[in-house]
Amino acid sequence: MISVIIPAYNAALLIERAIRSVLDQQDAPEFEILIIDDCSSDNTLEVVRGIADGRIRVFRQSENRGPAAARNRGLREARGEYSAFLDGDDFWEPEFLKATSGFLNSHPEAVAVSVMQCHKIIGKEPAVSPRGVGIDRPVVLEDFFAFWGKYNHVCTGSVLMRTEVARRFGGQREDLRICEDLEFWAMLATCGPWGFIPKVLFTSDGGLVTKRQGWLNKNRKRWASAVPVAEWEKRLRARIPAEAVAGYRTMRGRISRNLCHSLLLSGRREIARREVLEYGREFPDAGINRLFRWFARNKCTWSFFCGMLSLRECLR
Repeated sequence: MISVIIPAYNAALLIERAIRSVLDQQDAPEFEILIIDDCSSDNTLEVVRGIADGRIRVFRQSENRGPAAARNRGLREARGEYSAFLDGDDFWEPEFLKATSGFLNSHPEAVAVSVMQCHKIIGKEPAVSPRGVGIDRPVVLEDFFAFWGKYNHVCTGSVLMRTEVARRFGGQREDLRICEDLEFWAMLATCGPWGFIPKVLFTSDGGLVTKRQGWLNKNRKRWASAVPVAEWEKRLRARIPAEAVAGYRTMRGRISRNLCHSLLLSGRREIARREVLEYGREFPDAGINRLFRWFARNKCTWSFFCGMLSLRECLR
């Protein structure tokens, strides 16, 4: 059996689409859908209960505790050998469960497998990720962290994993509300090999929710929850094997850039500057990231840079 875990907080707008994308899976093994409502204040539960299907189980958190806690509740309640997380504003292609479960059945050494994705963002063309991997068939990756660092190929909704392994280290960190999923995937990858299927079977499409909530309203709480990189990676550091350190640092560069940006936008400018000075050399080599490194060298230029970035977010 496969357990599909859908955390839901004020997800009424799109959650039926997410659920239907699971119910419409073709030639899939037996599955269950676990809806973990994180104290929604809209009619999320009404929408879910309006879908008549015995494979859906609904749980309501006693208080709003964030997506990591909701996903962990799902892992505890899961009956399946395999589990997957699917956010309420995303959806799968009809072959997702067949392809990913087939891969794990055929590769018992793999702890998880992920697929290519389509990311839809308001104001931009849909983007397929990862690109240019040079792989035309499902594979077990030789070096997960090097592949991740180069292609940024993992996101919530794109992964099927072995439930027992995900439970082994306690699931996701509930004290994190930003990049908690990325820390979890890294932890999972330290438990065994990881597979990759070079086919777009997952779509991230939260544009309607972002438009309704407003960009700033949606992200301010997430930015405020960002932590310094050393805190983010505290349970990871000792688990990274020596041969994977280079790839891990490349992957960490992407995440540290996101955390620094969030620290800056939540008003913790000096902490963000120290983080850039410490980890900025690992940031991906892009124009905006070079600006981060350059402006962080001086407190006055850094203050100007922070003001410009904050203004840009207000105008989005």
